[in-house]
Amino acid sequence: MHDAQEMRQLFVKRILGSCYNKVVHVNLRKDSFHIIKLDDFEREYTTIDLKKATLSEWFNDFVNSGMCHESVRQRFVDFANPSNLKKLCKRCENGSVQIVYLRLIGREGNYQPAIMEFFPDADDLFSGFVTVRSFVANSSIGQSNTLEPIEERMNADDSQIDRLTGLLNRRAFCEKADQIMAANPDKKYDIVVSDVVDFKLVNEHFGYETGDKIITEISEWLQCSTGSDFLIGRYGGDQFVTLMEHTGILTDDFIRYVHQSAREVISMKDLVFRLGIYENIDSSISAAIACDRAIMALQPIKHKYGKLYAFYEDKMLEELERYRRMENDMRESLRTGEFYLVFQPKHNAFTGELEGAETLLRWNHSELGNLYPSEFIPIMEDSGFIVEVDMYVWEETCKCIKRWEALGIQPFPISVNFSRLNFRQPDFVKKILSITDKYRVDRSLLHLEVTENIFESRLMEMRHILQQCQDSGFKIELDDFGSGYSSLNILGDLPLDIIKLDKSFMNEISDKKRSSILHGCINLANSLDLNTVVEGVESKEQVDVIRKYGADMIQGYYFSEPMKEENFVKYILDNGYCSNI
Repeated sequence: MHDAQEMRQLFVKRILGSCYNKVVHVNLRKDSFHIIKLDDFEREYTTIDLKKATLSEWFNDFVNSGMCHESVRQRFVDFANPSNLKKLCKRCENGSVQIVYLRLIGREGNYQPAIMEFFPDADDLFSGFVTVRSFVANSSIGQSNTLEPIEERMNADDSQIDRLTGLLNRRAFCEKADQIMAANPDKKYDIVVSDVVDFKLVNEHFGYETGDKIITEISEWLQCSTGSDFLIGRYGGDQFVTLMEHTGILTDDFIRYVHQSAREVISMKDLVFRLGIYENIDSSISAAIACDRAIMALQPIKHKYGKLYAFYEDKMLEELERYRRMENDMRESLRTGEFYLVFQPKHNAFTGELEGAETLLRWNHSELGNLYPSEFIPIMEDSGFIVEVDMYVWEETCKCIKRWEALGIQPFPISVNFSRLNFRQPDFVKKILSITDKYRVDRSLLHLEVTENIFESRLMEMRHILQQCQDSGFKIELDDFGSGYSSLNILGDLPLDIIKLDKSFMNEISDKKRSSILHGCINLANSLDLNTVVEGVESKEQVDVIRKYGADMIQGYYFSEPMKEENFVKYILDNGYCSNI
């Protein structure tokens, strides 16, 4: 963590020669300001004498001038009025930066996305810097943010540049990065690789012309967002790479700030970015290896909801070898029967009666042994193979239900997990209906389990597909609610029947706040006429709490671990459909 003085030095270093339109030092005690940088357009647009005006007068003139679009004008007023800036001075004593996203008029009369920042002055608790930068790609931005003018590179050898964006291509970036690090042996650097989750779906759904437009916008955003000491390149596809001097600025707050700025600039608002970071390197590591390791850091988080970035760790090399082995073997393993189903029962929280089960997938690899979904499911999602596997699980579950009926077992609901990739298949609903009807299984016996990460983008599209499933007779379960960054809006926006509360609540049941949140979630679900399943229940004490809070069902080791089909059938028959708590 930097102290305030260090952060100030980093801040001043960044604004010099950067793409800021405005840099103003404000003194809130004296209601005065000193202009460090201000573009000619705003000087012409301003109606007051800036040499004589107070800070309050300039603020009021800016509000009334139309510089700020009316849709975000109140946001500007709330943020930049002098009385609020005084509060921010106190709040930002640790050197943090406060930001607000605006739309400001440009020279051609159109409004452009922009960021306003407030940075407190470490020397005076009632002073600070106000900066504004707009996200408009032009030649000056290219010159100040990519170390070389883009126009020059566009006229250079095709082997050096990416023709779509004008940025350095992979080979040229690595060569230039190696040169920079070799010329500065006393400095440390960071490599950051950005990746858009499932970008190939943009091309598939909207066409390559739209995909190219988005790639260009990402390029412009990166050029506008970085300083003169950053080197940027297009690494390939939707991946971009940045070399920057190691300053320690890659904190959680800063990275979330970067993500938010992307949403303000890029036209497709539901794109999800992930960053892989290899930090604190020097010329002893080639840029190509550093990029590979930054990409390696991306792999475990590509489909983790709410996880925006990851740093490379040495253990990832070994994990990558294991990853590649599973990736290479999984298709053959499905064909040869190494994958199998297990079932975990769900019991009524009050009577203990069996009310359903969840189908889970396991992999008994011929050499790696028993593998769990947390390890192989992300690999299947990365490759798209999960679409085929999910349908395999759905069909095998239908077969099981029919076998149990033949044994005289009264049917009960079974839930099956589906990856978000399935919901992007145009024939998804048609496929599950075809399989279900093929085995003549009552649709009400099959529940689709979905996790919140399927709503990370394209919420309206997901809602439409889930509604189709529900209208067809299937039930919808929201899995792992309460993990990550759960949104209560999902409960009201989507066609759901059951909420499964994440097992982390059980791990922290003794924590008063977490326990209260669990109680609140159950009450909220009840008020919305949604049934609740609490996962991860292992003890009588936990059962007592869940009963007290009014949950409907329990799933966990208190009753049983997941079982293979033959053991599950025996479990059903031995217990006579119920278990005494």
